[in-house]
Amino acid sequence: MKTLNDRYAAKGLVIVAINLDKDRDAAESFLLKYPAPFRVAFDPSGKTAKAFKVWGMPTSYIVSATGTILSTHPGFDPKRASAIESEIAAALPK
Repeated sequence: MKTLNDRYAAKGLVIVAINLDKDRDAAESFLLKYPAPFRVAFDPSGKTAKAFKVWGMPTSYIVSATGTILSTHPGFDPKRASAIESEIAAALPK
């Protein structure tokens, strides 16, 4: 996500990570060690995951500037990273 942020933030990409860990201290310790150059929200109750029907972790959503979910990507498969990056680039404002 950091690499995507570095490449596309100036073109309009906004990344929001939702951390579902119940132990916020552990999550914050991780972020101190590996800072995120994007917003990380904490939702230990899991309400966000329920609202978006997350069934696999991590799950990524590509959302248009108008709020429409363009695609959903449960899990992480490095073989699909290039295709997902192409989706992101196509969704950014021209």
